[in-house]
Amino acid sequence: MFVVCGIAFGAGDPNRLIYGIDSHGLLCGSNNTYRNTSMDLTDKPNLYYLNALDLLDPTNLMYAKTVCVSDCPTSDDLCSISSLPCGNNSQYRCPYYRLAEQNLWGALPAVDANTAVMYWDQLPTAQLTGCDSSFLQAAESVSGMNLSALGIDINMCNVAAGTNVSGKYLQATSQFPGEGPCYPVWAATVPYFNRCFPKFPPEFTSSVYSMLNTSAGVMSSAVSVAKDNWSSTGPAFSTYVADISKGVLIIVVGGLACGVVVSLVWMVILRYLAGAMAWLTIAFVNAALLGCTLYAYNMAGMLALAGQWGSQIAAQLPVYEDPTGMSRENWSYIAYALTGVSALVLLFTLVMIRRVAVAVACIKVASQAVSTMPSIMLFPILPFILEVGLIIYWVAVTAVLYSAGQPMDHWRSAQDVQPLGIKQLMLTNSSMTPPATSTKPNTTNMTREEVMDACAASPDCYVSYDWDNRLMYSFIYHLFGLLWTNQFIVGFSSVVVAGAVANYYWARGSTHNQPTFPVLKSMRNTVIYQLGSIALGSFIIAVIQFIRLLLEYVDKKTRQLQQQNKVAQWLMCFVRCMMWCLEKIVAFINRNAYIMVAGMRLIACSCLVAASIVQQ
Repeated sequence: MFVVCGIAFGAGDPNRLIYGIDSHGLLCGSNNTYRNTSMDLTDKPNLYYLNALDLLDPTNLMYAKTVCVSDCPTSDDLCSISSLPCGNNSQYRCPYYRLAEQNLWGALPAVDANTAVMYWDQLPTAQLTGCDSSFLQAAESVSGMNLSALGIDINMCNVAAGTNVSGKYLQATSQFPGEGPCYPVWAATVPYFNRCFPKFPPEFTSSVYSMLNTSAGVMSSAVSVAKDNWSSTGPAFSTYVADISKGVLIIVVGGLACGVVVSLVWMVILRYLAGAMAWLTIAFVNAALLGCTLYAYNMAGMLALAGQWGSQIAAQLPVYEDPTGMSRENWSYIAYALTGVSALVLLFTLVMIRRVAVAVACIKVASQAVSTMPSIMLFPILPFILEVGLIIYWVAVTAVLYSAGQPMDHWRSAQDVQPLGIKQLMLTNSSMTPPATSTKPNTTNMTREEVMDACAASPDCYVSYDWDNRLMYSFIYHLFGLLWTNQFIVGFSSVVVAGAVANYYWARGSTHNQPTFPVLKSMRNTVIYQLGSIALGSFIIAVIQFIRLLLEYVDKKTRQLQQQNKVAQWLMCFVRCMMWCLEKIVAFINRNAYIMVAGMRLIACSCLVAASIVQQ
């Protein structure tokens, strides 16, 4: 696992996880190089989603276009839908000037920084060779937007051939998310882990729906689907992020610290009330089943028919109206089933009462052993610390390993191409020819930089760092290392505890014949003599668990095939069940082998054979 750690930190970059990667594969908060040009983003640590609407559909999250910004837009920068068109430069964010859309790089004289993302107010200085008059007409006639407030004439595209058009046209297209070259801040954002997540206000969904409904009345079904997705996903997305950030302390304290405290308290209770706890638990289970059975008979109306004693019991039971409208016949079936279960449990209790007495006696002896070496009650803290350290180490190395690899482009499949945007919807409703949806270009003769640029410009592509075979095999071994090390810690704990109790056993309960520090001596003997046996036993369990994980992966990948073939589905279920049973059986034998290793100092193979014979 340490070799994998070296590979991870050698090939990965933790900053990719801390700061995030934008749509061009550039790392926020760092100095990048693009086409032999410096793209210094050290002052822009936050990843911002240019189009807030992309986050409302979970399937579109990966494809959302992003840039790095210095600060996340707040409510002061908000360009609400009801106030369109917006005329303040702070209400827009744009792609980096060096990578600006519409080939604007070098066309805005007042913008000199390659990484500038706020240049909407400079768009009028650009000189365009032409523009789309149908879009301007649709923007006013269909959506009702007053473009004259920005000084834009909807007939500005009707100029003589060879005459340049004012860049104000780009300010008009920027009013609609997804059209560019700049994008309005439709939702205020909050920074979480150097990501700017939007806070969708309650009226956001209705505003977007109203705009879409006005802009594309003929596409009622598509608008309805969009409304449903946004209504359910938008507020939930913000809630999930906020809950996780607020609940970290509760998860750590409640899930980890409280677990340790409750375990120690339970050990103290067993020390003094072992017998009472066992018998009370058995009595409670039988009494609870008897009570449920009588209640079912009462609801079925059969208890009152059992004579005077039945009527007396029925009178003591609370009377409830059946809220589900369940018939008395159904309650009678439930009563018969509970009668059978209660009888079986009672019979099992009577048959096993001697075994239960032996088990209670064993618990009492174990409690006596604990009383002679109280330090054993604190020993679980050590494996707890080791397990937490293992998880932290494994997650940290996995995270760094995840950040390794080479940037690769990923395109949407043809059947999953993004639906029409707002501009296309308006042009469809206005009987004008909408632009064609984006498709994957032919990248055969394109350079790596050209492919990345095409991916960043398409709404159906995203960039991520992918593993090669070396990194993939490293992760597989790292996963197996987690399973093996986890089982090794479990085995180490079992052998230490068994060794300490064995000292009490061989000393016949006399404190004078026991070591002064039995737990420490058991740990010493375990480290010197038994680590190899523990490694072998834990390796066997880890191999079985790894096979089970592979079966889970195969099951997930063949779900569609299993739905078509019931035999394949049954076989997969059978194999998974058999592997689960095998793991439980081997773990049981392993645990007994660990006890024999600690008590007799035998080698693992001999103890495994002996433990199997004893179980037979």
